[in-house]
Amino acid sequence: MPDSTFRFRPEDAIALCIMDLANAIARHSEAILAEAGLTAPQWTVLLNVAGDANFQDGTRIGGSIFSSEIAAARGLSRPHISATVTELIRKGLIRQDDDPHDRRRKLLSVSPQGLAVLRRLQPLRQSINDLLLSDLPLGSREALLDTLVTLRHRARMPEPVEPASIRKAS
Repeated sequence: MPDSTFRFRPEDAIALCIMDLANAIARHSEAILAEAGLTAPQWTVLLNVAGDANFQDGTRIGGSIFSSEIAAARGLSRPHISATVTELIRKGLIRQDDDPHDRRRKLLSVSPQGLAVLRRLQPLRQSINDLLLSDLPLGSREALLDTLVTLRHRARMPEPVEPASIRKAS
């Protein structure tokens, strides 16, 4: 009798394809980011702080933002974002200022040097996106974006799946 554990399931194939795509994008981006002295998480946070309009998650576009807003929008822990923010501040790419309404909270904004890095990287970022998507019709790109945004939203479950719950389900 064949092992049904490894039968074809479109859901599994989709998840694996998304993981492969993320790895491929990271691989294409590594050289670009290394040249700019950034890691992928630093680039993402810098884009968020700069108010990149391409984030489809309701975070502010332009102005200042709190680390906690970036953590929530990216689905990452506050300590992870905090370490990334600290490094971006050290590199002079973002600034941290007191919140005028609560001095205990810090607002982040992009520095002129950070904007210059993002402007320099934009054509390279666009070339990677074009490599992947330019021959897809606009309607297909919009449908893909809608689907990915929906999946990203669903992936932000309140609690991650625990290994113990997987064992119990078996």
